[in-house]
Amino acid sequence: MFYYRTVNGLQPPIKVMTLGRILVKKWIHLSVQVHQTKISFFINGLEEDNTAFDTRTLSGSIIDSASGTTQIGQSLNGLEQFVGRMQDFRLYQMALTNREILEVFSGDLFRLHIQSHCRCPGSHPRVHPLGQRYCIPNDAEDTTTDRVLRLNPEAHPLSFVNDNDIGTSWVSQVFTNITQLHQGVTISIDLQNGQYQVI
Repeated sequence: MFYYRTVNGLQPPIKVMTLGRILVKKWIHLSVQVHQTKISFFINGLEEDNTAFDTRTLSGSIIDSASGTTQIGQSLNGLEQFVGRMQDFRLYQMALTNREILEVFSGDLFRLHIQSHCRCPGSHPRVHPLGQRYCIPNDAEDTTTDRVLRLNPEAHPLSFVNDNDIGTSWVSQVFTNITQLHQGVTISIDLQNGQYQVI
């Protein structure tokens, strides 16, 4: 159960049922990702489709408790105590993305074809499975239009050349004067990695 407090006071707890996912006497890696009013739960990294185990909407943004204390392993009133062992508990200043949660669990950051070091924003923590330049919310379908760019819209990295997305483009050079335009550009392409159309 996850208890939290908003500006309007204590809210009803969120109960997430694991349906046999947590085995007795086995260590699990549990991650809780909170961004404004969205909360996602991850058990042992990501699900097969790179999503959270469960995602819910909170009734309001979480605020610090009035006493300034945070209780882990029991409800705010001290009841419903957690029975078990906890190891390596961490809090982060900002919500980790799904890829970063997988990295904490496995030690490997899931590699992306284009600009792998660019992260998704907290509001859209999941890399879009159909287009790696976009990020989507955890509770969104793969076909959602609720997406944001992971990369700067003005970025045209060389890896766009063969990212298997017809909507991307790569700019090799911007001509600043007519002389450069008349000189043209020479492009050499290694056709080993896919199909290309040069315009």
